[in-house]
Amino acid sequence: MTLEERLQHHKAMAESYHSAYTKQSVKDGATYDEWKFAPDATYFSPYFGDNVIDLAKNPMSVQTSATMEATSYSVTLPDWKPLSFESWASEDGFVMKTHFGGHDKDGVMHDFYAYGFVKTNEKDEITHWETHVSPEYNDFLDFTLGVHGPFKHGAHEYMAAVAKRLAQAGVDLSKLNLH
Repeated sequence: MTLEERLQHHKAMAESYHSAYTKQSVKDGATYDEWKFAPDATYFSPYFGDNVIDLAKNPMSVQTSATMEATSYSVTLPDWKPLSFESWASEDGFVMKTHFGGHDKDGVMHDFYAYGFVKTNEKDEITHWETHVSPEYNDFLDFTLGVHGPFKHGAHEYMAAVAKRLAQAGVDLSKLNLH
């Protein structure tokens, strides 16, 4: 690919993330259409301690974890989605800033910012993805999940809180479009 083609593709990758969340279809099992992960792809968030997640070995797929997460947030905030989105493409990846939020039953907005950094290889496969969140994420999680991190023992603690919230809301995981 030429540099211009790579930049356009990286912009399309970022937009596919934004589009899936804007349509509120991630909770229904949608993925980010333009994203392809390299076999050795990793994920990192300081919110999950200092653990780098090997996506090939992780017992839960990105699609499954995103669906469960979006569904758990939507249980409490039915209109949860991006309020704003910006992205910046580069030769070897892209950066995203997403302002997520939704209203509770009393009309109160609960929101936070997420900052995503995505690195790609020469095939435009994702080799590394990381997410950083604004301090408001703690209050957001307290409201939507009843607990917040940072989760020092890794993402499995966070996903257990997500699963617990879904169970409390009566959401049958077997009915979600999980892969």
